[in-house]
Amino acid sequence: MAVKKSGKTAEEKIVVKPEDVKVDRAKDFDKSISFDITLFGCIKVYGCTYRTYLDKTSGEEKGIISFPSKKGKDDKYYNHVYFFVTDELLASIEKEIEALI
Repeated sequence: MAVKKSGKTAEEKIVVKPEDVKVDRAKDFDKSISFDITLFGCIKVYGCTYRTYLDKTSGEEKGIISFPSKKGKDDKYYNHVYFFVTDELLASIEKEIEALI
């Protein structure tokens, strides 16, 4: 484990691969898709959101995933859970969402 300067320990980074993620439910709304996923076969994440946006630099439409969050006392939103989403993982999740819709 890595140690921060404050003396608290930080968790080791876990790499999430496409085979580690399964989309369980997907519901299509006007501008976004809400979905639930299971990580590593045992961790359930409810209330993720997928939407597309137009990338101004390339002119292409790209996808983005938002994780469930809660508003803090400072009026900012904080994620309950998050992990790094590679392009390969995003493509895999998009494919599973399309199969469910």
